[in-house]
Amino acid sequence: MKVSVVVPVYRVEPYIRRCFASILVQTYTKLECIFIDDGSPDNCYSILKNLIADYCGPIELKLIKHEKNMGLSVARNTGTLAASGDYIFYLDSDDEISVNCIHDLVELALKYPGVEIVQGNTKTVPLQSNDWRNIRLKQFPEYVDDLKWIEKHCFSNPKIPVNSWNKLICKRFILNNNLYFYENIVHEDELWMFYVSRNLTRIGFTGKVTYIHYINADSIMQSSNNYKKIYSFFKIIERLMGAGTEQLSGLERQYILKSLRSNMIKVNVANNEKELLSLYKNLAKKIFVFSLRNFLIFDSLAVGIFLLPRFFYCSYFGKKLSKIIIKVVPFF
Repeated sequence: MKVSVVVPVYRVEPYIRRCFASILVQTYTKLECIFIDDGSPDNCYSILKNLIADYCGPIELKLIKHEKNMGLSVARNTGTLAASGDYIFYLDSDDEISVNCIHDLVELALKYPGVEIVQGNTKTVPLQSNDWRNIRLKQFPEYVDDLKWIEKHCFSNPKIPVNSWNKLICKRFILNNNLYFYENIVHEDELWMFYVSRNLTRIGFTGKVTYIHYINADSIMQSSNNYKKIYSFFKIIERLMGAGTEQLSGLERQYILKSLRSNMIKVNVANNEKELLSLYKNLAKKIFVFSLRNFLIFDSLAVGIFLLPRFFYCSYFGKKLSKIIIKVVPFF
């Protein structure tokens, strides 16, 4: 089984050698690693070019360069289309993988033929006491092919980690279901995982640490401003609503309403994001009208609260009431 490791690269000069080294020491060597320099303004491209030139070993190494910065989603999509492996593994270039990472994931993929995703375990640095990425804390089974279980744990706690990295993913599964990353937003993994959940039928889990994730102050998610994060969630909700609520399950609708609620409250707390608030209000109105027409009563109640004056739905009572109503949504 050949595995393609896809590594988008942008402004990670202090970390790129560490990431590169963790790939070269893999005990599983039927690998190709594709680095996509996404127009990085630092020396990442020349560093990688020299590291690849100096390497002599069984792992195939490729370097693709974008002439201008196009974003993480585009870089991942470029790597996906260039990959020749049976499975794809996404790795962020400021992180690293354990020496047995690919071996441990492939071992499970071979044990359960046809598995679409094998989820690895993550060690976060600095350590977090209750890390949502830690598979051991969730006590998931080693293999699941129950569609109801998969849907539940894509949207309800304990949740399958939403990040696209640290997952061994069948390339055919990606291509057949058009599971590419949406461009020009942050939180792209949230949207990607939503569509994965609608197509996923078989998933495996290992409690072995396969990925070391570093929380860096200058990473995309840590440094992105609040406006871009909230605007990205607006685009995600808008896109999810494009198919029409009648095609969404209760858990999917609950996810949308939760996202809408938390982001409208964030916009109001910011107090100076009038343009964003207007976007969210208009979206809430559309969902409200659609829910009424389709007799989705609890959806209508939940969204109706968001259309009340700010002082109400941002109040303690308003927050509690909307939270309770949203919890009821999946049962109707």
